[in-house]
Amino acid sequence: MASGRVLTLGAGSAYANDRLEPAAAMAESGRVSYLGFDCLAERTMALAQVRRRRDPAAGQDERIDALVPLLARYLSSGRKVVGNFGAANPDAACADFARNLQAVGLSGTRIGVIRGDDVRDLVRDLDLELPEFGTTVRALGGALVSANAYIGAEPIVEALEGGAQIVLGGRLADPSLFVGPICHELGWALDDWDRVAHATLVGHLLECGVHSTGGNFEDPPYRVVPDPHNLGFPLAEVEDGSVVVTKLDGTGGAVDERTMKTQVYYEIHDPAAYLTPDVTADFSTVSFEDLGGDRVRLGGARGRPRPTHLKVLVGVDQGWKATGEMSYGGPGCVERARRAEEIVRRRLEPAADRIDDLRFDLQGFDSLFGDRLRGGYPTEVRLRMALRTRDADLARAAVHEMELLYFGPAGGGGAAGSVVPALGVTPAYVPRELVELDVEVVAA
Repeated sequence: MASGRVLTLGAGSAYANDRLEPAAAMAESGRVSYLGFDCLAERTMALAQVRRRRDPAAGQDERIDALVPLLARYLSSGRKVVGNFGAANPDAACADFARNLQAVGLSGTRIGVIRGDDVRDLVRDLDLELPEFGTTVRALGGALVSANAYIGAEPIVEALEGGAQIVLGGRLADPSLFVGPICHELGWALDDWDRVAHATLVGHLLECGVHSTGGNFEDPPYRVVPDPHNLGFPLAEVEDGSVVVTKLDGTGGAVDERTMKTQVYYEIHDPAAYLTPDVTADFSTVSFEDLGGDRVRLGGARGRPRPTHLKVLVGVDQGWKATGEMSYGGPGCVERARRAEEIVRRRLEPAADRIDDLRFDLQGFDSLFGDRLRGGYPTEVRLRMALRTRDADLARAAVHEMELLYFGPAGGGGAAGSVVPALGVTPAYVPRELVELDVEVVAA
Protein backbone atom coordinates (compact mmCIF):
# COMPACT_ATOMS: atom_id res chain seq x y z
CA MET A 1 0.00 0.00 0.00
CA ALA A 2 1.31 3.42 -0.94
CA SER A 3 1.87 5.91 1.87
CA GLY A 4 1.02 9.60 1.98
CA ARG A 5 -1.94 11.84 2.69
CA VAL A 6 -5.37 10.25 3.15
CA LEU A 7 -8.49 12.09 1.94
CA THR A 8 -11.91 10.99 3.17
CA LEU A 9 -15.02 11.56 1.07
CA GLY A 10 -18.61 10.48 1.55
CA ALA A 11 -21.66 9.90 -0.62
CA GLY A 12 -24.43 12.43 -0.05
CA SER A 13 -26.94 11.49 -2.72
CA ALA A 14 -27.37 8.99 -5.54
CA TYR A 15 -30.26 10.58 -7.46
CA ALA A 16 -32.68 13.49 -7.50
CA ASN A 17 -35.14 12.13 -4.93
CA ASP A 18 -32.73 10.38 -2.61
CA ARG A 19 -33.21 10.55 1.15
CA LEU A 20 -31.45 13.40 2.91
CA GLU A 21 -31.03 11.65 6.27
CA PRO A 22 -27.92 9.68 5.22
CA ALA A 23 -26.27 12.88 4.00
CA ALA A 24 -27.06 14.57 7.31
CA ALA A 25 -25.62 11.60 9.22
CA MET A 26 -22.49 11.65 7.08
CA ALA A 27 -22.06 15.39 7.68
CA GLU A 28 -22.59 15.06 11.44
CA SER A 29 -20.15 12.16 11.71
CA GLY A 30 -17.16 14.45 11.28
CA ARG A 31 -15.45 11.77 9.24
CA VAL A 32 -15.50 13.26 5.75
CA SER A 33 -13.91 16.34 4.23
CA TYR A 34 -16.06 16.23 1.09
CA LEU A 35 -19.63 15.18 0.38
CA GLY A 36 -20.50 14.31 -3.22
CA PHE A 37 -24.10 14.64 -4.37
CA ASP A 38 -25.19 12.91 -7.56
CA CYS A 39 -28.62 14.38 -8.29
CA LEU A 40 -29.26 13.20 -11.84
CA ALA A 41 -30.22 10.12 -13.81
CA GLU A 42 -30.77 9.59 -17.52
CA ARG A 43 -34.22 11.20 -17.74
CA THR A 44 -33.81 13.65 -14.86
CA MET A 45 -32.24 16.35 -16.98
CA ALA A 46 -35.02 16.28 -19.59
CA LEU A 47 -37.61 16.49 -16.82
CA ALA A 48 -35.70 19.41 -15.30
CA GLN A 49 -35.68 21.19 -18.67
CA VAL A 50 -39.45 20.75 -18.87
CA ARG A 51 -39.77 22.41 -15.45
CA ARG A 52 -37.56 25.26 -16.60
CA ARG A 53 -39.70 25.75 -19.71
CA ARG A 54 -42.69 26.30 -17.44
CA ASP A 55 -40.78 28.52 -15.01
CA PRO A 56 -37.43 30.14 -15.87
CA ALA A 57 -36.51 30.11 -12.17
CA ALA A 58 -36.95 26.32 -11.95
CA GLY A 59 -35.06 23.31 -13.26
CA GLN A 60 -32.55 22.88 -10.42
CA ASP A 61 -32.46 20.22 -7.70
CA GLU A 62 -35.55 20.67 -5.55
CA ARG A 63 -34.01 19.59 -2.23
CA ILE A 64 -31.64 22.51 -1.65
CA ASP A 65 -33.95 24.33 0.77
CA ALA A 66 -34.19 21.22 2.95
CA LEU A 67 -30.54 20.23 2.55
CA VAL A 68 -28.67 23.37 3.56
CA PRO A 69 -29.91 23.46 7.19
CA LEU A 70 -28.81 19.84 7.57
CA LEU A 71 -25.30 20.75 6.40
CA ALA A 72 -24.94 24.02 8.34
CA ARG A 73 -22.52 22.71 10.98
CA TYR A 74 -20.62 20.71 8.41
CA LEU A 75 -20.14 23.75 6.18
CA SER A 76 -19.31 26.04 9.11
CA SER A 77 -16.34 23.77 9.83
CA GLY A 78 -14.96 24.53 6.36
CA ARG A 79 -15.75 21.19 4.80
CA LYS A 80 -16.91 21.00 1.21
CA VAL A 81 -19.74 19.87 -1.05
CA VAL A 82 -19.73 18.99 -4.75
CA GLY A 83 -22.89 18.12 -6.67
CA ASN A 84 -24.75 18.36 -9.95
CA PHE A 85 -27.48 20.30 -8.15
CA GLY A 86 -27.78 22.66 -11.10
CA ALA A 87 -29.53 20.15 -13.39
CA ALA A 88 -31.11 22.38 -16.05
CA ASN A 89 -30.49 25.64 -14.16
CA PRO A 90 -27.16 26.00 -12.32
CA ASP A 91 -27.72 29.71 -11.65
CA ALA A 92 -31.02 29.00 -9.95
CA ALA A 93 -29.32 26.33 -7.83
CA CYS A 94 -26.66 28.87 -6.86
CA ALA A 95 -29.36 31.37 -5.86
CA ASP A 96 -31.10 28.70 -3.75
CA PHE A 97 -27.87 27.84 -1.97
CA ALA A 98 -27.03 31.50 -1.37
CA ARG A 99 -30.46 32.28 0.09
CA ASN A 100 -30.39 29.29 2.41
CA LEU A 101 -26.76 29.82 3.46
CA GLN A 102 -27.63 33.36 4.46
CA ALA A 103 -30.61 32.07 6.43
CA VAL A 104 -28.39 29.76 8.53
CA GLY A 105 -25.76 32.43 9.15
CA LEU A 106 -23.24 31.34 6.51
CA SER A 107 -23.18 34.48 4.37
CA GLY A 108 -20.02 34.79 2.35
CA THR A 109 -19.67 31.06 1.67
CA ARG A 110 -18.02 30.73 -1.72
CA ILE A 111 -19.99 28.84 -4.36
CA GLY A 112 -18.46 27.57 -7.61
CA VAL A 113 -20.92 27.50 -10.51
CA ILE A 114 -20.11 25.44 -13.61
CA ARG A 115 -21.99 26.28 -16.80
CA GLY A 116 -21.77 25.03 -20.36
CA ASP A 117 -23.05 21.45 -20.31
CA ASP A 118 -26.25 22.59 -22.07
CA VAL A 119 -25.29 22.05 -25.72
CA ARG A 120 -28.63 22.28 -27.51
CA ASP A 121 -27.39 24.93 -29.92
CA LEU A 122 -24.25 22.92 -30.63
CA VAL A 123 -26.04 19.67 -31.43
CA ARG A 124 -28.43 21.58 -33.71
CA ASP A 125 -25.52 23.19 -35.54
CA LEU A 126 -23.83 19.81 -35.96
CA ASP A 127 -27.17 18.12 -36.79
CA LEU A 128 -26.03 15.04 -34.92
CA GLU A 129 -27.30 11.61 -35.85
CA LEU A 130 -29.59 9.92 -33.31
CA PRO A 131 -29.43 6.28 -34.45
CA GLU A 132 -31.68 4.92 -31.69
CA PHE A 133 -34.47 7.19 -32.91
CA GLY A 134 -33.61 6.93 -36.60
CA THR A 135 -33.39 10.67 -37.06
CA THR A 136 -31.17 13.72 -36.63
CA VAL A 137 -31.33 16.59 -34.19
CA ARG A 138 -32.58 19.16 -36.71
CA ALA A 139 -35.35 16.82 -37.85
CA LEU A 140 -36.69 16.83 -34.29
CA GLY A 141 -37.57 20.51 -34.59
CA GLY A 142 -39.44 21.66 -31.49
CA ALA A 143 -39.38 18.16 -30.02
CA LEU A 144 -35.80 18.69 -28.85
CA VAL A 145 -36.15 19.15 -25.09
CA SER A 146 -32.58 18.98 -23.88
CA ALA A 147 -29.02 18.15 -24.85
CA ASN A 148 -26.50 18.05 -22.05
CA ALA A 149 -22.89 16.94 -22.26
CA TYR A 150 -21.36 14.84 -19.49
CA ILE A 151 -18.73 17.10 -17.96
CA GLY A 152 -15.62 15.86 -16.19
CA ALA A 153 -13.49 16.89 -13.21
CA GLU A 154 -11.53 19.75 -14.79
CA PRO A 155 -14.01 22.57 -14.01
CA ILE A 156 -14.54 21.14 -10.51
CA VAL A 157 -10.81 21.42 -9.86
CA GLU A 158 -10.85 24.95 -11.23
CA ALA A 159 -13.67 25.96 -8.88
CA LEU A 160 -11.92 24.41 -5.88
CA GLU A 161 -8.69 26.16 -6.80
CA GLY A 162 -10.74 29.38 -6.86
CA GLY A 163 -11.68 28.87 -3.22
CA ALA A 164 -15.16 27.39 -3.64
CA GLN A 165 -16.54 25.51 -0.66
CA ILE A 166 -19.61 24.40 -2.60
CA VAL A 167 -19.25 23.39 -6.26
CA LEU A 168 -22.32 22.84 -8.39
CA GLY A 169 -23.07 22.35 -12.05
CA GLY A 170 -25.46 20.72 -14.46
CA ARG A 171 -24.61 17.35 -16.01
CA LEU A 172 -21.38 16.77 -14.10
CA ALA A 173 -20.59 13.09 -14.65
CA ASP A 174 -21.27 10.90 -11.64
CA PRO A 175 -17.72 9.74 -10.79
CA SER A 176 -16.27 13.16 -11.68
CA LEU A 177 -18.00 14.60 -8.61
CA PHE A 178 -15.35 12.76 -6.62
CA VAL A 179 -12.49 12.75 -9.14
CA GLY A 180 -12.32 16.56 -8.93
CA PRO A 181 -11.87 16.79 -5.14
CA ILE A 182 -9.44 13.84 -5.05
CA CYS A 183 -7.16 15.24 -7.75
CA HIS A 184 -7.36 18.74 -6.28
CA GLU A 185 -6.58 17.72 -2.71
CA LEU A 186 -3.94 15.10 -3.48
CA GLY A 187 -2.26 17.17 -6.20
CA TRP A 188 -2.80 14.68 -9.00
CA ALA A 189 -2.58 15.91 -12.59
CA LEU A 190 -5.69 15.35 -14.67
CA ASP A 191 -3.60 13.61 -17.33
CA ASP A 192 -1.98 11.19 -14.86
CA TRP A 193 -4.17 8.45 -16.22
CA ASP A 194 -3.54 5.74 -13.63
CA ARG A 195 -4.24 8.12 -10.76
CA VAL A 196 -7.33 9.54 -12.47
CA ALA A 197 -8.54 5.97 -13.04
CA HIS A 198 -8.00 5.29 -9.33
CA ALA A 199 -10.01 8.40 -8.46
CA THR A 200 -12.70 7.27 -10.92
CA LEU A 201 -12.87 3.91 -9.17
CA VAL A 202 -13.49 5.73 -5.90
CA GLY A 203 -16.17 7.89 -7.49
CA HIS A 204 -17.86 4.86 -9.01
CA LEU A 205 -17.98 3.19 -5.60
CA LEU A 206 -19.57 6.25 -3.96
CA GLU A 207 -21.83 7.69 -6.65
CA CYS A 208 -24.66 5.15 -6.23
CA GLY A 209 -25.07 5.52 -2.47
CA VAL A 210 -26.53 2.40 -0.90
CA HIS A 211 -25.58 0.26 -3.90
CA SER A 212 -22.15 -0.06 -2.30
CA THR A 213 -23.53 -1.00 1.10
CA GLY A 214 -25.75 -3.84 -0.09
CA GLY A 215 -28.85 -2.34 -1.66
CA ASN A 216 -28.12 -3.55 -5.18
CA PHE A 217 -26.51 -6.70 -3.81
CA GLU A 218 -29.55 -8.13 -2.01
CA ASP A 219 -31.17 -11.14 -3.66
CA PRO A 220 -33.10 -12.98 -0.92
CA PRO A 221 -32.79 -15.70 0.17
CA TYR A 222 -29.36 -16.14 -1.41
CA ARG A 223 -27.78 -12.78 -0.63
CA VAL A 224 -28.91 -10.56 2.24
CA VAL A 225 -27.39 -7.82 4.37
CA PRO A 226 -28.25 -6.73 7.93
CA ASP A 227 -30.88 -4.06 8.56
CA PRO A 228 -31.71 -3.22 4.94
CA HIS A 229 -34.27 -0.66 6.18
CA ASN A 230 -31.39 1.48 7.47
CA LEU A 231 -28.69 1.16 4.81
CA GLY A 232 -25.75 3.47 5.39
CA PHE A 233 -24.09 5.48 2.64
CA PRO A 234 -20.47 4.61 1.76
CA LEU A 235 -17.42 6.68 2.53
CA ALA A 236 -13.91 6.31 1.15
CA GLU A 237 -10.47 6.82 2.67
CA VAL A 238 -8.35 7.61 -0.38
CA GLU A 239 -4.61 7.64 -0.80
CA ASP A 240 -2.21 7.15 -3.67
CA GLY A 241 -2.66 3.60 -4.93
CA SER A 242 -5.44 2.37 -2.66
CA VAL A 243 -8.79 3.21 -1.14
CA VAL A 244 -10.60 1.79 1.87
CA VAL A 245 -14.40 1.87 1.53
CA THR A 246 -16.54 1.67 4.66
CA LYS A 247 -19.75 3.07 6.16
CA LEU A 248 -20.87 4.79 9.33
CA ASP A 249 -21.09 2.74 12.51
CA GLY A 250 -24.62 1.78 13.48
CA THR A 251 -26.00 1.82 9.95
CA GLY A 252 -27.38 -1.18 8.11
CA GLY A 253 -26.02 -3.02 5.14
CA ALA A 254 -22.55 -4.38 4.57
CA VAL A 255 -19.28 -3.35 2.99
CA ASP A 256 -17.46 -6.54 2.10
CA GLU A 257 -15.77 -8.09 -0.89
CA ARG A 258 -19.06 -9.23 -2.39
CA THR A 259 -20.83 -5.86 -2.18
CA MET A 260 -17.77 -4.10 -3.54
CA LYS A 261 -17.46 -6.43 -6.52
CA THR A 262 -21.16 -5.96 -7.26
CA GLN A 263 -20.73 -2.18 -7.46
CA VAL A 264 -17.34 -2.09 -9.23
CA TYR A 265 -18.83 -3.84 -12.25
CA TYR A 266 -22.20 -2.09 -12.16
CA GLU A 267 -23.18 -0.24 -15.37
CA ILE A 268 -19.69 0.03 -16.86
CA HIS A 269 -20.23 -2.19 -19.96
CA ASP A 270 -16.55 -2.98 -20.57
CA PRO A 271 -14.53 -3.39 -17.34
CA ALA A 272 -11.31 -2.88 -19.30
CA ALA A 273 -12.49 0.32 -20.97
CA TYR A 274 -14.91 2.29 -18.81
CA LEU A 275 -15.32 5.56 -20.70
CA THR A 276 -15.78 8.74 -18.67
CA PRO A 277 -15.08 12.40 -19.47
CA ASP A 278 -11.88 12.10 -17.40
CA VAL A 279 -10.27 8.83 -18.44
CA THR A 280 -10.61 5.46 -20.12
CA ALA A 281 -10.50 3.36 -16.98
CA ASP A 282 -9.48 -0.29 -16.76
CA PHE A 283 -11.14 -1.95 -13.76
CA SER A 284 -10.28 -5.49 -14.90
CA THR A 285 -7.16 -5.41 -12.72
CA VAL A 286 -8.82 -4.12 -9.52
CA SER A 287 -7.87 -6.00 -6.35
CA PHE A 288 -10.05 -6.50 -3.28
CA GLU A 289 -8.91 -7.04 0.30
CA ASP A 290 -11.64 -7.56 2.89
CA LEU A 291 -10.32 -6.05 6.13
CA GLY A 292 -13.34 -7.04 8.18
CA GLY A 293 -15.57 -4.71 10.15
CA ASP A 294 -17.23 -3.33 6.99
CA ARG A 295 -13.92 -2.18 5.52
CA VAL A 296 -12.57 -3.21 2.11
CA ARG A 297 -9.33 -2.03 0.52
CA LEU A 298 -9.28 -1.72 -3.27
CA GLY A 299 -6.58 -0.79 -5.76
CA GLY A 300 -5.13 -1.66 -9.11
CA ALA A 301 -7.24 0.46 -11.46
CA ARG A 302 -5.37 1.54 -14.56
CA GLY A 303 -6.04 4.36 -17.00
CA ARG A 304 -5.56 5.42 -20.59
CA PRO A 305 -6.21 8.81 -22.22
CA ARG A 306 -9.72 10.15 -21.93
CA PRO A 307 -12.11 9.91 -24.93
CA THR A 308 -11.84 12.57 -27.61
CA HIS A 309 -15.62 13.03 -27.57
CA LEU A 310 -18.07 13.80 -24.78
CA LYS A 311 -21.29 11.89 -24.45
CA VAL A 312 -24.42 14.01 -24.80
CA LEU A 313 -27.81 12.84 -23.63
CA VAL A 314 -30.50 14.25 -25.89
CA GLY A 315 -34.01 14.57 -24.48
CA VAL A 316 -36.93 14.31 -26.90
CA ASP A 317 -40.58 15.24 -26.44
CA GLN A 318 -42.52 12.17 -27.57
CA GLY A 319 -45.97 13.42 -26.65
CA TRP A 320 -47.90 11.62 -23.92
CA LYS A 321 -47.61 8.29 -22.16
CA ALA A 322 -50.79 6.69 -20.91
CA THR A 323 -50.78 3.71 -18.59
CA GLY A 324 -53.73 1.77 -17.26
CA GLU A 325 -53.93 -1.34 -15.10
CA MET A 326 -56.51 -3.87 -13.96
CA SER A 327 -56.11 -7.02 -11.83
CA TYR A 328 -57.67 -10.46 -12.24
CA GLY A 329 -57.40 -13.37 -9.84
CA GLY A 330 -58.32 -16.99 -9.38
CA PRO A 331 -59.14 -19.67 -11.97
CA GLY A 332 -59.21 -18.28 -15.49
CA CYS A 333 -57.44 -15.06 -14.55
CA VAL A 334 -55.06 -15.24 -17.51
CA GLU A 335 -57.84 -15.85 -20.01
CA ARG A 336 -59.97 -13.02 -18.55
CA ALA A 337 -57.01 -10.65 -18.70
CA ARG A 338 -56.35 -11.64 -22.33
CA ARG A 339 -60.00 -11.01 -23.11
CA ALA A 340 -59.74 -7.59 -21.47
CA GLU A 341 -56.72 -6.81 -23.64
CA GLU A 342 -58.69 -7.83 -26.73
CA ILE A 343 -61.55 -5.52 -25.77
CA VAL A 344 -59.33 -2.48 -25.23
CA ARG A 345 -57.36 -3.10 -28.41
CA ARG A 346 -60.61 -3.21 -30.40
CA ARG A 347 -61.86 -0.05 -28.71
CA LEU A 348 -58.65 1.75 -29.69
CA GLU A 349 -58.59 0.54 -33.32
CA PRO A 350 -60.32 3.67 -34.74
CA ALA A 351 -57.47 5.79 -33.38
CA ALA A 352 -54.65 3.55 -34.64
CA ASP A 353 -53.16 6.25 -36.86
CA ARG A 354 -52.66 8.49 -33.81
CA ILE A 355 -50.99 5.83 -31.67
CA ASP A 356 -47.19 5.76 -31.84
CA ASP A 357 -46.71 2.76 -29.57
CA LEU A 358 -49.01 0.37 -27.72
CA ARG A 359 -48.33 -2.69 -25.64
CA PHE A 360 -50.08 -4.89 -23.10
CA ASP A 361 -48.41 -7.02 -20.45
CA LEU A 362 -49.60 -9.48 -17.83
CA GLN A 363 -47.46 -8.44 -14.91
CA GLY A 364 -46.19 -11.42 -12.97
CA PHE A 365 -46.73 -13.68 -15.97
CA ASP A 366 -45.07 -12.49 -19.18
CA SER A 367 -44.16 -8.80 -18.85
CA LEU A 368 -40.41 -9.30 -18.39
CA PHE A 369 -39.49 -12.55 -20.10
CA GLY A 370 -42.42 -13.45 -22.33
CA ASP A 371 -42.91 -17.22 -22.16
CA ARG A 372 -39.22 -18.03 -21.62
CA LEU A 373 -39.64 -18.54 -17.85
CA ARG A 374 -43.18 -19.80 -17.84
CA GLY A 375 -44.06 -21.63 -14.65
CA GLY A 376 -47.35 -22.96 -13.36
CA TYR A 377 -50.68 -21.22 -13.77
CA PRO A 378 -50.66 -17.99 -11.69
CA THR A 379 -53.14 -17.23 -8.94
CA GLU A 380 -53.41 -13.63 -10.10
CA VAL A 381 -52.24 -11.33 -12.88
CA ARG A 382 -52.32 -7.60 -13.51
CA LEU A 383 -53.03 -6.38 -17.01
CA ARG A 384 -51.05 -3.28 -17.91
CA MET A 385 -51.56 -1.11 -20.96
CA ALA A 386 -48.93 1.41 -22.06
CA LEU A 387 -49.65 3.78 -24.93
CA ARG A 388 -47.68 6.65 -26.45
CA THR A 389 -49.36 9.32 -28.55
CA ARG A 390 -49.15 12.99 -29.50
CA ASP A 391 -52.86 13.37 -28.69
CA ALA A 392 -53.52 14.11 -25.00
CA ASP A 393 -57.25 13.47 -25.38
CA LEU A 394 -56.56 10.03 -26.85
CA ALA A 395 -54.18 9.26 -23.98
CA ARG A 396 -56.89 10.07 -21.44
CA ALA A 397 -59.47 8.07 -23.40
CA ALA A 398 -57.22 5.00 -23.39
CA VAL A 399 -56.89 5.15 -19.61
CA HIS A 400 -60.67 5.44 -19.34
CA GLU A 401 -61.10 2.31 -21.46
CA MET A 402 -58.96 0.40 -18.97
CA GLU A 403 -61.08 1.70 -16.11
CA LEU A 404 -64.26 0.54 -17.87
CA LEU A 405 -62.99 -3.04 -17.60
CA TYR A 406 -64.66 -2.96 -14.18
CA PHE A 407 -67.77 -3.92 -16.17
CA GLY A 408 -66.26 -7.04 -17.72
CA PRO A 409 -64.65 -9.49 -18.09
CA ALA A 410 -65.69 -10.67 -14.65
CA GLY A 411 -63.65 -10.06 -11.55
CA GLY A 412 -61.56 -7.06 -12.57
CA GLY A 413 -60.38 -4.83 -9.76
CA GLY A 414 -57.82 -2.29 -8.62
CA ALA A 415 -57.96 -0.01 -11.65
CA ALA A 416 -55.19 2.57 -11.86
CA GLY A 417 -54.03 4.89 -14.59
CA SER A 418 -52.03 7.97 -15.45
CA VAL A 419 -51.21 10.31 -18.33
CA VAL A 420 -47.79 11.94 -18.21
CA PRO A 421 -45.44 13.59 -20.72
CA ALA A 422 -43.46 11.03 -22.71
CA LEU A 423 -39.79 11.98 -22.65
CA GLY A 424 -37.28 9.90 -24.55
CA VAL A 425 -33.53 10.13 -24.10
CA THR A 426 -30.84 8.99 -26.51
CA PRO A 427 -27.05 9.40 -26.67
CA ALA A 428 -24.96 11.42 -29.08
CA TYR A 429 -21.29 12.44 -29.08
CA VAL A 430 -19.54 15.76 -29.64
CA PRO A 431 -15.85 16.66 -29.86
CA ARG A 432 -14.89 17.81 -26.38
CA GLU A 433 -13.10 20.90 -27.66
CA LEU A 434 -16.42 22.26 -28.95
CA VAL A 435 -18.00 22.27 -25.46
CA GLU A 436 -17.23 25.64 -23.89
CA LEU A 437 -17.37 25.66 -20.10
CA ASP A 438 -17.53 28.60 -17.74
CA VAL A 439 -16.56 28.50 -14.06
CA GLU A 440 -17.47 31.31 -11.68
CA VAL A 441 -16.93 31.47 -7.93
CA VAL A 442 -19.36 33.77 -6.09
CA ALA A 443 -19.99 34.61 -2.44
CA ALA A 444 -23.36 33.75 -0.91
